[in-house]
Amino acid sequence: MITKIILENFMAHERTELELGPGVNALTGPNNSGKSAIVEALRCVATNPVPKHYIRHGAKEARVTLEFEDKTQVVWVRKKRSSGYEIWHPGAEEPEQYWKFGRKPPEDVLDVLKLDLVELENGGEIDVHVGNQREPVFLLNQPGSNAAAFFAASTESAHLLAMQNVLKRKTLDAKRQERDQIDRLGGLESEMGQFSPLPDIAVQVENAQELEATANTLQAYIPLLENVISSQINLEKSLTSRSATATILKGVVKTPELREVSLLQGLIQRIVEIDTVQIKAVETGRSLAPLREVPEVFDTARLTTLCGKLQLVDKRLQKAQMLGAVSIDIAEPPKAESLTQLSDIINKVLIFRSRFGRESRRDAVLQSIVEPPEVQPDVHLASLLVGLRGLEQEKEARKASLSALEMELQLMKDTINQRLEALGCCPTCGGDVESAAFLDRRCRHDA
Repeated sequence: MITKIILENFMAHERTELELGPGVNALTGPNNSGKSAIVEALRCVATNPVPKHYIRHGAKEARVTLEFEDKTQVVWVRKKRSSGYEIWHPGAEEPEQYWKFGRKPPEDVLDVLKLDLVELENGGEIDVHVGNQREPVFLLNQPGSNAAAFFAASTESAHLLAMQNVLKRKTLDAKRQERDQIDRLGGLESEMGQFSPLPDIAVQVENAQELEATANTLQAYIPLLENVISSQINLEKSLTSRSATATILKGVVKTPELREVSLLQGLIQRIVEIDTVQIKAVETGRSLAPLREVPEVFDTARLTTLCGKLQLVDKRLQKAQMLGAVSIDIAEPPKAESLTQLSDIINKVLIFRSRFGRESRRDAVLQSIVEPPEVQPDVHLASLLVGLRGLEQEKEARKASLSALEMELQLMKDTINQRLEALGCCPTCGGDVESAAFLDRRCRHDA
C-alpha cells in the first residue's frame, strides 16, 4: 500500500508531500489547486506516458516519489528529453536506476508498484487503479466490447458488473432527484411571486433604507468632523498662547539702540583670562601652602668629584686585594725587556683617558642637575627662614662629615703610599708603581 506521495517540480507543484492513511483517503480543495495533478502523477509513475508538459516552469526535471509500507521508494524522473526510474530499498545508500527501457516501465518497477494495466483480448489496456474526473470508475464510458473483454479476462467479473450497475443506478437516481429539486424550486418561485408586499412593511423598509444611507453618509463625514474639531482645538491653544505673549509684550519697552561692542568684548575676554589666571594662582597657592621652602642650592661639583674618586679608590682596593690573593701562587714572571719609554707614553695616555672619562662623567652629572626654581615672596617667609636655619645647620653637619671623609681619604692615600713603597714594584709585571698613577687607573698589565 502507498503511504506517501511526494511531487517535486511536477506541473503546478514545486514540492508537495502527502501522507496517506489506512483505508479511504479523500482529497478536497478549490478548483485549480492541483488535485488532478496528483492523480496524473500516479498515472505517470504507473504508465510512463509520452512526453508532456509535466515539468514545472523554470525547473530542469520533475520527480514523483511513491513510498510503500516497507519504506521502499519508487521515483519517476521526467527530464526534457528522457524519463527514468529509481528504486530506493530500505537501508540502501544508492538507488537502482533504470534508463533507456522503452515506453513500458521496467518489470522491477512494476513488481514494486503493483499498478499494472489489465490487458484485453482485443489488444487494449484498462487502468483499474487510477481514474480521472471524466472517468472516475473504469469501464464507465468504455465501449461494450471493452467491458465484455475485461469481464471475460477478470476472475471477479460478477462483482465488478454489480458495482457498475450500482453506480449507474445511483447516477440515475441522483439525476432524477436533481430534476425534482429544480421543478420544486420553480414552483416555489411562482408561489412567492403571487404574494404582494404589505404597505407598512414596505414603508418601514424604505425608511430603514433611507436611514441606512444617511447613516453611511454621516459615517463618512465623522473623520472629517474629527479633523475639524482637532484643528479648532489646536487653533484655540495657539490663540491662547499668542494672547499671553501679546499681554507680556505690552509692558516691554523699546530696545535700546545698539552700539559697537568690540571693545566690550575684548574687555570681557580680558576679564575672563584674568579670572582664569587668578583661579590657577589660588589653586597653586593652596597646593604650595603645606610645602617647605626650597633650601639653598650649593655647588656640589667638588663633592661629586670626591665621591667619584672614593668609589674609584674602593674599586681599586678591591681589585688589588683580589690580585694580591691570586698572585700568591703565581710563579715569577719572565724577565721583561726594557720598555720604560713606551710604558711612560702608555701611562700618560691612560692618565689622559681616565681624566677625560672623569670629566665626561662630571659634565653628564652637571647637565642632569636642573636649575633651581625662582623663589617668590610669600607670607610664609618666616617659616622659610626657619627652614633656612635648619638647612644651614645641616650644611655645617655635612661639612663636618665631608672633612671627616677627606681625612679618611687622606689616611687611605697614606696607607696606599706606604703599601706601594713597601712593595716597590708591581708584583705581577714587575713595573714601577707610582701612587698618583695607581690611584687614577691602578696598575695596568695590557702593555
